[in-house]
Amino acid sequence: MIDPGFGVSIPRLYAYHRALQQAAAEGKSTITSHSLAALLGQTIAPTQIRKDLCALGAHGRRGHGYAVKPLRGHLAWVLGLERDWRIAVVGFGYLGHAFATFITARETRFSVVSLFDRSPHVVGQVWQGVRVRDVAQLQRVLRGTPCDIGVIAVPSQAAQDVAELLAASGVRAILNFAPTTLQMRATQTPVVVRNIDLAGELSILTHRLSVGSMPAVEEA
Repeated sequence: MIDPGFGVSIPRLYAYHRALQQAAAEGKSTITSHSLAALLGQTIAPTQIRKDLCALGAHGRRGHGYAVKPLRGHLAWVLGLERDWRIAVVGFGYLGHAFATFITARETRFSVVSLFDRSPHVVGQVWQGVRVRDVAQLQRVLRGTPCDIGVIAVPSQAAQDVAELLAASGVRAILNFAPTTLQMRATQTPVVVRNIDLAGELSILTHRLSVGSMPAVEEA
């Protein structure tokens, strides 16, 4: 996997992998950094692309660029996308439902196999063959249906308890959409946590609009 000391942005690497998938679908066998930048809408400069790929040991041929298939495979390995990942979503309201629908339609390597909620109006519903279970059954269900990643889409006051339940059930990575910081230091086995604060992301845009600073290149 990638050495953290390289300082390479994982979101950028994922963007390259996605662009290479598009290039392969278009029948391209090689691609230059400038063409990759074009597929990414010029949000990442060609020089940055070359720097990132060089840090991973990928070197293109001058005048020809990079071989699409090997580079895509190498990035898939670096990103852990060469295998399938099982996901449990806790909180199947608007956000949880939207996430599950999006990730299932978009990414073939991610499968939503368990759904949980507390609302009696939601528990018992069936989504794409998966029945929504009560959160109280989470540990029992995940013992029989192990998951790699847990997605938290519950109110902030419930997020910590849910995170601890997921960790106790063997989940080792959590994507947290609740607007709160999770404290996972007490868990016996390390749990990787990624917090996604949607309001915070919007505040970055409102700040840029307010101060009139409009960068041409996307921040990563």
